Amino acid sequence: MSDEQQNPPRNNPIDLNKPEQPVGPRSGFGPTTPPPFQQPPPFGQFGGMGGQQNLPNATVALVLGILALPACCFYGIFGLIFGIIAWALGGSDIKKYQLNPTMYTESSYKNAKAGKICGMIATILSLLFIIFFVLIIAGAITHPEAYDRFFKGFN
Repeated sequence: MSDEQQNPPRNNPIDLNKPEQPVGPRSGFGPTTPPPFQQPPPFGQFGGMGGQQNLPNATVALVLGILALPACCFYGIFGLIFGIIAWALGGSDIKKYQLNPTMYTESSYKNAKAGKICGMIATILSLLFIIFFVLIIAGAITHPEAYDRFFKGFN
């Protein structure tokens, strides 16, 4: 056994009245002062497979695309707004993924793609609902007697 293992050094208090105290690290015992607090590096800083990150707007595009589908039934306005936003956000994230696929996760790419598709469908359905309502209003204005006969049939 070595001398340090047989006789471990004692942890003596530091006498502040003595002018000559060793300041640096003692051999084998590490630094005398604790290292300053250091934050870990940001996620994805080192690159590689461990550094993949999600596409920035993939989840937002998916949520807006899903919300746009039932929203297109409310006269088409909200579905049109949500659908266009989801379509644009999903499309931009798909382009980002295609430029650098190793930087982003595949699941976020699929979310962006699904959000874009839902946004496209909701936008088309909303436009059809808006056209349908415009045609009904135009028909009621140009032919009020047919409009009145139609609703008198339901009474």
